[in-house]
Amino acid sequence: MKRKISTFIKPSFWVFLLIATLLWYGDKLGERYTTEIMIPIEVKNDFSSRLWIEQPKGELLCRAEGVGGKLMAYKLHMGEPAVIAMSQLTLAPLPGSDRYFRVDKNALTGAMASALKDMRIHDILDTALIINVSPVESRRLPVKNRMDIHTARQYMLVNGVAFDPDSVNVRGPKAILDTLEAVYTRPRRYDNVRATLVGQIDLEQQDGVLLSDQQVDYQAEVRPFTQHTLELPVRVEHLPQGVQAVIVPSHVTVVVNVPLRDYERIREERLHACVDYHTAQETSSGRCAVRVDSLPPGTEIMRIEPQFVEPFFVRH
Repeated sequence: MKRKISTFIKPSFWVFLLIATLLWYGDKLGERYTTEIMIPIEVKNDFSSRLWIEQPKGELLCRAEGVGGKLMAYKLHMGEPAVIAMSQLTLAPLPGSDRYFRVDKNALTGAMASALKDMRIHDILDTALIINVSPVESRRLPVKNRMDIHTARQYMLVNGVAFDPDSVNVRGPKAILDTLEAVYTRPRRYDNVRATLVGQIDLEQQDGVLLSDQQVDYQAEVRPFTQHTLELPVRVEHLPQGVQAVIVPSHVTVVVNVPLRDYERIREERLHACVDYHTAQETSSGRCAVRVDSLPPGTEIMRIEPQFVEPFFVRH
């Protein structure tokens, strides 16, 4: 009588087989191989280059040597990009074009070798090493505030927020720079502030340009204040010789917030409101807005009553 052969295999066998397979692959992936792979490239625009690459990301077909696990990652499109500074590339302009340049293969190979230290680039197999670039400029733009500072009751922000540096170099294509007027701080909010604020704040990154500074120091002077009401005479600026002015009304009431430290500097006899003669001549209604320019720095004008006066001019 023949014995029946069982086809049942214990689960422990499959576990053993899986572990053995993984160990075998793990051992093989630790060895070095040479193969063809697609390597993602990212070119970083920097301040030392006179050109700006329009499309900084791409891929290159290369013959490379490296650890099996690393090469497998690139085969699966999971490898890390080779990050190269624009200044590392050697470029030659294409005939008849000022925007398209051919990349020197030797310089690119060296730059990739520096970026991928655990791999060896034997050859770059792509032949069309052409990039699209724009001429770049550098401009100095002011830093402007986007911090939102709310002081406690009877405290005030004196002279706004000061930045150091108060301007930064911005480098990029001229078409983008022409659209920028300033570099702004990142938004930040402070509430119930009772003392001067000092610190650092990040600058907002602008698309398509580089900033020479990523942060600036700031100081926001906060002081206790009191409110003061002044009765000031109205004068006419730039009044020609031989012309006399009569202003109705001749005085205005000015309500100001003044830091306590500067309270003694507010003297009505030293201050005045003003209107401009040329502006008055050009105004069809004859009414002019009143300005107060003689207040100490840091003083905040709350209101002027009335806001408009009517000057009359006579020659004598």
